[in-house]
Amino acid sequence: MLIKFLFFISLFFIFSCGQASEAPQQALDNSNRIIAIGDIHSDIGVMQQVFQLAGATNENDEWIGGELTIVQMGDLIGRSDDEREVLDFMFAIQAQAEQHGGKVHALIGNHEVMGGRVDNQAVGPNPFPAYVGMPDLNLDDPRLQRLPPNERSRGAALMSGGPYAVRIAEFPTVLKLGETIFVHGGVVPRWAEYGIERINVEVSAWLRGETNEPDSSQRVDDSDRVMWARHFSSRVDQMDCLMLEESLRILGVKRMIVAHTRHAEITSYCGNKIWATDVGMSRAYGGQIQILELIDDEVTGILSFQ
Repeated sequence: MLIKFLFFISLFFIFSCGQASEAPQQALDNSNRIIAIGDIHSDIGVMQQVFQLAGATNENDEWIGGELTIVQMGDLIGRSDDEREVLDFMFAIQAQAEQHGGKVHALIGNHEVMGGRVDNQAVGPNPFPAYVGMPDLNLDDPRLQRLPPNERSRGAALMSGGPYAVRIAEFPTVLKLGETIFVHGGVVPRWAEYGIERINVEVSAWLRGETNEPDSSQRVDDSDRVMWARHFSSRVDQMDCLMLEESLRILGVKRMIVAHTRHAEITSYCGNKIWATDVGMSRAYGGQIQILELIDDEVTGILSFQ
């Protein structure tokens, strides 16, 4: 009996070692693969789930995506309470991806703009304690005086020139990859003519505290500004599609991917030339978890979390 027991123990040991020594297999060649992720709204659990769904990270939040490109479509913050965790996750995973040949882009959405303005509306029930005691907060800034004292640390962290705003300023407002434009709200023709690089430079300079807020990020009557526009994501009609065609022509691309307006599922309009990716994944809304996949600069599918 002892010999038989030792024999089975040896087999188990050999099998276990063999399994452990095998490197994890990548299910896909990620070198030409892009995943677009809609609004997160301060839900760290959803943030972790969508990165795992994309094949970008493992259960320990370690990058396993190789050369995968992720584009998070803006509105990392607002609506729920995990703001600092979500932002810190984003900064950390961007650095990890770079080390392994991948890339993680995050766009500037309207909630990042509101943070830059010291506007604490549309936040979660209580995201404020997480910011208390942060280093480098200028709690004496006059802009904070209109906020209740318990909200001022958040305001100081996210206001233009604040430590988190300066990091967010590294994000693009509009991103062009191949023949695809990624933007939180939408790029209508007049902003396409204005120039996406010019928009990116001006918004980033404002968030760093170097200039006043530019016109491109303002909200005027739910306007056409690039973080706020809903022309391509809400009640899209033939006129909107004609407007989209003009924007695509000016920008020299085939499609635009947007967020900002909640849908029950990822939805395309205008003959698949626009893709709306905000499905209300945050616990603030309770929507399903979905992300959009592109391979070789073509939309190939919608991935859902089961």
